[in-house]
Amino acid sequence: MHYKVFIATSLLITTANALMAAPVLLGSHKLVKGLHLEILKPNTETQSPENVTNMLKKLVTECSSDVYVIVDVPGLESPDLTVSKEANWPNLVKYLHMSSSVVGLPWMEGTLDLSFLEKYIVRTCKAETVVVHEKEEEVEQYRDIRKRVIKMDLKEIPENQPDRDVAIRAVDDLIRKILRKLPSPHYTILLTLSKTSTVHPVPDFAMAEMPDHFEIFNDIVNDPRREHEVERNNYMYKEAEPYWNDNRDPSVIHAEKMRAQEIHLFDYELWEQNERLVMAVMLMAVSLFVVKVLGRPLVRIMSMLRLRR
Repeated sequence: MHYKVFIATSLLITTANALMAAPVLLGSHKLVKGLHLEILKPNTETQSPENVTNMLKKLVTECSSDVYVIVDVPGLESPDLTVSKEANWPNLVKYLHMSSSVVGLPWMEGTLDLSFLEKYIVRTCKAETVVVHEKEEEVEQYRDIRKRVIKMDLKEIPENQPDRDVAIRAVDDLIRKILRKLPSPHYTILLTLSKTSTVHPVPDFAMAEMPDHFEIFNDIVNDPRREHEVERNNYMYKEAEPYWNDNRDPSVIHAEKMRAQEIHLFDYELWEQNERLVMAVMLMAVSLFVVKVLGRPLVRIMSMLRLRR
């Protein structure tokens, strides 16, 4: 009920200030520091395409990703990317949780020049472009380590439910199918649209009261644990310490291996590990001894008994 009141109040107050805007969602598996310095704070401020482009150029300059997925979803609006709609984006939400750098901007006044951004990545990171429309097969299996720019130019999602949710889930699943083809986990995902839609800015008191209704994936983007820029996947980037073989003489190395493989009869550990086998051998030895030592006397006794009969 309170939510409806806030929305109604917002529309009355801001009708005259309506703008043409598009949402921007960015996730990078590896940490890129200082992205938030390029945009207005908080995220709910109306951002300019110039500021957002500068932020993206800062991210791309490090070339820290092996693939840059640019998802253009015509008809998408910021309410489609709120907490209440996370069920439509199970895979995207998972990738965002794994990302070290995440930025969500509900309202950018205008659109990004996606063609410029693509060329900037190709030139800066020596990448190649792959265009996807609807099918994962449009992305071939990797045969080299060259970086990729995957442009997902998708068809417009319908306005009416439940078709809208179905279409969004299909987009999410396509992102999953494409990313699973990567030979490494180093990805960057940029989700936006090349066509703006009419947006009525929401008053600050409404956003402060219910950020989940207005912020892009508020529980992820504004997670307090993200206040400090930390590499969340540091365990994947630790360099293994080199092993230095102090003794480089092959003959000595071979001799050490042979000594390690030697079997010592009175080795306690060897006896303990092969306890059953040792007992079986001992039992067989005792049996053979009994047969050889006591066998002949028993035969003579049996012969004598037969003769008496």
